[in-house]
Amino acid sequence: MKSFLKLVLFLAFVSFVFPLKSYADTSCQPIYGGGQSCITTNNIIVNKTVLNPQTNQFVDNLSINDPKYQPGFITTFQIAVTNTGNANISKINVKDIFPQYITFSSGPGNFDNNTKTLTFEVDNLSVNETRNFTILGRVVDSTQIPINQGDVVCVVNQTTATNLDNNSQVSQDNAQFCIQKILATTTTATTVTTTKGGFPVLSSVPTTSAPATGPEMFGLIALIPTGIAGWFLRKHSINSSRKG
Repeated sequence: MKSFLKLVLFLAFVSFVFPLKSYADTSCQPIYGGGQSCITTNNIIVNKTVLNPQTNQFVDNLSINDPKYQPGFITTFQIAVTNTGNANISKINVKDIFPQYITFSSGPGNFDNNTKTLTFEVDNLSVNETRNFTILGRVVDSTQIPINQGDVVCVVNQTTATNLDNNSQVSQDNAQFCIQKILATTTTATTVTTTKGGFPVLSSVPTTSAPATGPEMFGLIALIPTGIAGWFLRKHSINSSRKG
């Protein structure tokens, strides 16, 4: 009896320290704002990426410190589905759940507006084969993003792939990105120019023109005697010619 108990305790200890590897191996990474991005490896792997709007390169995630999308921008995603098993897979079902503030533009399969889910199937995926799919969305107008959400909103796009030959094989991956909200402002026709130091240069204020009264008038006053003298000389010349 004691030997049996020792065996049970030993097996429990071994299973705790060296757990048996399950059929599916899952790797997860934390993402900004909570939650995790997980890739489950069995016979299929799905990898979800988002286009960096500044570098035009696909990346796993865009954090709050990375380049951001803006209202009205086209969002581009890529889904890569890979067969990592040792046999062909006849059919894989892929579901791509769109995040809040993103509307569907184009992609394979059918999009359900009620659930904001794009669904399509991958047929006859060979061993070690990877197929890529491009999905396009669009950020909603800034008026549709609540003010209480702040200036930056980060959302997560989630994709799952299910091996329909074996429904227990499911792979899931996420792609996070952030939206820089632009608040509507009231503009006027006035253009404000700034100096290099950032100080505004105000436009000149229009004034009603009036006769000058400053020092410039002294030059005009000095010409008055010359004008009078010329008038007298002209008049004297005319009288002399008449007498002659």
